Amino acid sequence: MSVLYITNKPIYPAVDGGCVAMASFISHLLEIHDKVDHFTVSTHKHPFNLKDYPSVLSKKIQVYHCFINTKISIIDATLNLFSSSSYNVSRFYNKNFESLLIELLKNKHEIIYIESIFLLPYLNTIRKFSNAKVILRAPNIEFKIWEKNIERTSNFFKKIYLKHLTKNLKTYELNQFHKVDGILSISNLDYNYILNLNLSIPILNLPFAITPNPTENIDKNNFFFIGAYNWKPNLDAVLFLINELFPSILKINPNAKLHIAGSYMPNYFYGFQNESIKIYGKVDSVEGFMKKHGILLAPIFSGSGVRIKILEALSFGIPVIGSNIAIQGINSKACFVAESIDEYLIHIQKITNTDIQKITIEATTYIDKNYNPRQIESKLNDFIESC
Repeated sequence: MSVLYITNKPIYPAVDGGCVAMASFISHLLEIHDKVDHFTVSTHKHPFNLKDYPSVLSKKIQVYHCFINTKISIIDATLNLFSSSSYNVSRFYNKNFESLLIELLKNKHEIIYIESIFLLPYLNTIRKFSNAKVILRAPNIEFKIWEKNIERTSNFFKKIYLKHLTKNLKTYELNQFHKVDGILSISNLDYNYILNLNLSIPILNLPFAITPNPTENIDKNNFFFIGAYNWKPNLDAVLFLINELFPSILKINPNAKLHIAGSYMPNYFYGFQNESIKIYGKVDSVEGFMKKHGILLAPIFSGSGVRIKILEALSFGIPVIGSNIAIQGINSKACFVAESIDEYLIHIQKITNTDIQKITIEATTYIDKNYNPRQIESKLNDFIESC
């Protein structure tokens, strides 16, 4: 079976959780399909370079790309106030991309996977030039992310504008769900939301696949956060950690250390460094960084879907303390939900007084049971047959 996987950014380099999840997904496609073509958007934030793709992968698939200028235009954004269309989505429409897509559709794919609703403006083109089944991979319910942004915005005029964007995005997103041939979510919460829409198409919750690889030692005096800082919730998380949470942690544990790493790190973060706070920027190995720096703190205040970094931490046997939004869809006893500083401190003290090996076993057992790659590939194969 020949398939086309269209993504809203290059899979590699794997600079964020979205890229890591796409890399996992394309590995599944290679296991269950005979031929895989990959067509990606390239942007100023996520430029394409074939050299970033592992040579083993690039030899197995045909990779195509097209640049789209998705930068926000003040004029276009302002004019959108008088429109019912989604400005968030319209930034991803490009005639050159559409023209190349039409050429690719001549390859007669049987299945076309589309990554996120932002590429659904091309659905009509696909329907016109292809008889392939179109499967939407929905890593998030996008409008829900924007609803959370509204809640955290105090500026009156900005809040009004965000409400307009979110309303248009929600209308577009819910309408498009009806037009594809199947939907893949990656979290139970998103799956249940989509299921309750009573769509007449197959829907499957297909989680991110990962294999347990526990660390040998977890230092309870160390805490860390890692993420891509071109995503605002990660910026907000770090500022909360440094300005609010970590000073309280130091009061109960003066030996505590906080380690911050990730891609697209703003320069002003380095000004936070001191004896207790270490700033690393982008690291060569996410696994190596996580395994060396203790407990993951994840105060994420907006978003949808599943936080890939949390699943990675659990696969290494690392305990996680985070907000309800950060941990949503993950039901491991190695995850501790905290919505206030006091709750973070209570969980930190609980972990300190617990045999860390028990938490590690709980974490890795949960991952092996729920995110086993072979089980996920079997589910995907059955789903495709039902579409």
